[in-house]
Amino acid sequence: MIDPKTFAASTLQLLQQDPRRYVLFGAYWYLVKQVLKKFYTRDNLHLLGDHIDQDVVQRMPAHADLQEALTAAVAEYRKNASFNLGSNEVEDLVGGGTFRLVDPDAGGL
Repeated sequence: MIDPKTFAASTLQLLQQDPRRYVLFGAYWYLVKQVLKKFYTRDNLHLLGDHIDQDVVQRMPAHADLQEALTAAVAEYRKNASFNLGSNEVEDLVGGGTFRLVDPDAGGL
C-alpha cells in the first residue's frame, strides 16, 4: 500500500534533485502534482503551480481508487525512467500513440 504522504515526500525529493523528472510520470503527472500539493507548496518546489492540462488528465486511464492510480503512476515513472530517457514525448495511455507533456509551471523544462 502506498501512503500518499510518503509518496509525496519521496517524489518531492526526487523532483527537487531534478525537476525535469516530472515528465517521467507521463499522463499521471497532474495526479502526482495534486498529491504533492496536498502536502507542499511552490515554496518547496516551483512545479507546484495551479496549471492542470485537462487534455493530459484525460489520457490517464480510469482507476478504482487513489491507491491503484498511484501504483500505476509509479509503474509509469519506472517505465519512462528506463526507456524514455527524459523525453517530453510520452505514451498516451488511453488513445494510443504519444503526446508532448509540457507543464507551464515547470518554466520550460
